[in-house]
Amino acid sequence: MKKIACADCHSDAQQAYAHSLHAKPTATGAPAATCADCHGEPFGSVTTRPMFDGLDMKGAGINSPAFNWEYVDRLKKATKMKLVLKGIETREDARLCVEHGVDGILVSNHGGRSLDYSPATLEVLPEIVDAVGGRVPILFDSGVRRGTDALKALALGARAVCLGRVPRWGLAAYGPPGVQRILEIMQAELVQGMAYTGRPALTSIDRSIVRTDFP
Repeated sequence: MKKIACADCHSDAQQAYAHSLHAKPTATGAPAATCADCHGEPFGSVTTRPMFDGLDMKGAGINSPAFNWEYVDRLKKATKMKLVLKGIETREDARLCVEHGVDGILVSNHGGRSLDYSPATLEVLPEIVDAVGGRVPILFDSGVRRGTDALKALALGARAVCLGRVPRWGLAAYGPPGVQRILEIMQAELVQGMAYTGRPALTSIDRSIVRTDFP
């Protein structure tokens, strides 16, 4: 299948993004081009993504039952790159990740927008850390809005904390300088939180600074 880039049809990628986002009508009153006009329906299907080149993706979709542990085994055999699974929220799945040779786990509920009433990632992080027992690194995201959120995740065992929406807000407001400023604020809040809890280095952060045994 020939892969089509936005610039193949539009003057530049920014214009294509604006069209797909706003779908403003043209001067003649006709609707502007959307991504599906060039790529067909459904746009963004997992079967057309470059990361799946060389794999049999017939019948696969975002919520396809084909994405099982056997599929994880196939991915491990198909690439020499490190394989990190995102969306792990239970100790049982964390153990399966280790058993199937996953190189890292990203504890995430995708911003809490995929399943109503799913647990907060901070709530499930300790059980996943305990289940993995240091065999693979654990990354963390979802709901991180302040540097102190990152501090709590590190205290509960995350090796690294990922930022999702927060840098986007800075980008939307002020462009690249906004992203830089957001990162500066997050770092300053983390450093301040470490100082207030008596932790002079990242390696000194531990669970004792976070209370989790609420009645």
